[in-house]
Amino acid sequence: MKRIIFHIDQNCYFASVEMISKPELRNVPMAVAGDASARHGIILAKNEPAKRYGIKTAEAIWQAKAKCPDLVLVDSHHEKYEFYSRKLREMYSEYTDKVEPFGLDECWLDMTGIVSGYDEAEEVALEIRNRVKDEFKLTCSVGISFNKVFAKLGSDYKKPDATTVFSDTDWQEKIWPLPVSDLLFVGKHTEDKLLKINVKTIGDLARTDSAYISTYLGKAGAVLWEYANGLDNAPVAESGYKRIPKSVGNSTTTAEDMTSDRQIERTLHMLSESVAMRLRKHGLKGTVVQITVRDRDLAIYEKQSILYRATDDAKDIYEAARDLFKNSYDWNKGVRSIGVRCTKLVRSDSGEQLSLFSEAGKSERDERLNKAIDDINRRYGTSVIKSAAEAESASRENKADKIVSDPFHPEDDFK
Repeated sequence: MKRIIFHIDQNCYFASVEMISKPELRNVPMAVAGDASARHGIILAKNEPAKRYGIKTAEAIWQAKAKCPDLVLVDSHHEKYEFYSRKLREMYSEYTDKVEPFGLDECWLDMTGIVSGYDEAEEVALEIRNRVKDEFKLTCSVGISFNKVFAKLGSDYKKPDATTVFSDTDWQEKIWPLPVSDLLFVGKHTEDKLLKINVKTIGDLARTDSAYISTYLGKAGAVLWEYANGLDNAPVAESGYKRIPKSVGNSTTTAEDMTSDRQIERTLHMLSESVAMRLRKHGLKGTVVQITVRDRDLAIYEKQSILYRATDDAKDIYEAARDLFKNSYDWNKGVRSIGVRCTKLVRSDSGEQLSLFSEAGKSERDERLNKAIDDINRRYGTSVIKSAAEAESASRENKADKIVSDPFHPEDDFK
């Protein structure tokens, strides 16, 4: 049976959600921005009027303001974006049980066997777009094709509020002339490498020798060559399916550059607690700890170490991260941001081999303690119980000025 895959992409999602409760901003240049006081001063999303000024996602606020001095900036509210994302997925699930999220604002739907062909698929896509407008006051673009990659390409092809079909009979004439950067997972670095061998379009990539492109780009080259030739057969996951993450991490940019080991240790404590809690939530343990450090000149380096045993314990993660930093950073420059990540994850119930009986006892005690802490935090709020170092750090942060957002009442947006 011929596959028919939808990719639904909400238009200007963060900005559009903000405009639900602030309709007066629909016709003026507006952008959702990070907190400049916390040095996250970048554009996170923008509406259509702001796009016309050339404002781009991830550029600095000052750059955006230089293009459009009258740009209205709005704080981000991730609880809103998650709420609407969940509601939209519930609506999509009325059409198929195979709904796979791709970020908060995008989803693939497998409509194979549900629609008889591309004509009916377009009719259903129009119905979904109209429902998104009527029920959520948002707009979306829908791509329809015979695989996930081309469906995603279709939703990007025409915006806002549009449907694009790349069928199994006309996809080459429509897709091959497009810039190679339009293809899923072709980022700036890969695009630059492809341009060096005169691969400018998706068709150029498709017609390049597969063995050569695999040698030139490695494993990613083989995958991209298959994408360009319409050979993506990846299934759409069923609703509720959650991929096992390849890594779990957290990072922070501090209000001022960190200039001492003590400041770093406090921050690493906080990050390690967060990473450990998320590992336990997913039922996973990490076998490698990695730190990412960015100095005041924005230079970045990463270091990692293999753990003696897989862990989801904050103390183990913190000690590994602390040692990585101490053994690699010489304090020539202050630290602007730092991140902690666990990789090479294994399931918590996969078992582990310990060399000493005392370690087994310690591991069991730590797991019971962590479970008790997680249960309390789950019942009474995240981080009701904190480590001493994290609590001290939080106390210091609370003395700084903070922006307080209005509480989110989702029912208000549906009035």
